[in-house]
Amino acid sequence: MIRKFVAVAVLVCVPALAVAQQQASTPIVKKGSAPVTTPVSGEEQFNSYCAPCHGKTGRGDGPAAAALTPRPSDLTQFAKKFGKGKEFPAKDFDDKLNGMAMSAAHGSSDMPVWGPILRQMGNDQLRFYNIRKHVETLQAQ
Repeated sequence: MIRKFVAVAVLVCVPALAVAQQQASTPIVKKGSAPVTTPVSGEEQFNSYCAPCHGKTGRGDGPAAAALTPRPSDLTQFAKKFGKGKEFPAKDFDDKLNGMAMSAAHGSSDMPVWGPILRQMGNDQLRFYNIRKHVETLQAQ
């Protein structure tokens, strides 16, 4: 049941995105289902769910970025933008993942709020933690 819900929920999500060209050369987002990833690998989850928009390096340059307005955030600047000092702002990151204080892009049909989707997959706290830890490794110095 959970897998069926996740598959349906993720169909309206971003993961298996590809950017295609229309006749007018306007990029569009093609949506597809996402695999249920292991909760222990933040990198695998990031690459499946975040990288299509934010890019594998987190700079907001994923293959679907050109089709999105507003453009995806540069996650390498997350700590600089939201942090107070040298510590990564974990609560701010988790709040955004859960749909609190989101930009207009999150929660739309192009960029979903991932918290509820990850909760349906199970082990959500472990998933949030490992995605956050991976994003921490992407921070610009």
